[in-house]
Amino acid sequence: MSGNQRVDYYDLGDVLARAQTSVDAADCHGLLTGLVCAAGFADPKVWMAQVFDNCNPKDGAQADAIRQVQALYEDTLARLNSPDLDFGLLLPDDDDALRERTESLGSWCGGFLSGLGLGGVSDPSQLPEAVSELLDDLAQIARVDFELEEPDEAEQAAFEEVVEYVRVGVLFINEELQPSKAPPRLQ
Repeated sequence: MSGNQRVDYYDLGDVLARAQTSVDAADCHGLLTGLVCAAGFADPKVWMAQVFDNCNPKDGAQADAIRQVQALYEDTLARLNSPDLDFGLLLPDDDDALRERTESLGSWCGGFLSGLGLGGVSDPSQLPEAVSELLDDLAQIARVDFELEEPDEAEQAAFEEVVEYVRVGVLFINEELQPSKAPPRLQ
């Protein structure tokens, strides 16, 4: 998780759980990010329908969750298009078990791919080859199955490399799909 995000992974997870949504914090952030990359924005009607089974803004728990997700959306939009390239995936902290972090990364990637589809990216074969390859990689990560009992430093480091690969890949996808809004070209 990027330390300077306005929305905390655990706070968002708690508010989504209280609102009895079908998504977790990582999936929600991936969904919003995918929508922004695909369409340049995330239509509230689309993400509300995906996050809330029966959206009722008058329900106190759902109203809290809607506010948190809206704040996450605004932060995500700003960071995806920031020249500082400070976009980060909303994931559990490094102190959490690698199993949880890995499952959350898979959930994040699944949400991202769903967001792309909902945002209008329906045929990845029509995209530039590098984007198609990245989407294939994200689909593989979304199907992650963690089996290590006691991960060592090498597995921890490998996980961090995969997170950075996804982060930079998402910035690249955003640049390719939203060139007028994306930060300067990644080198």
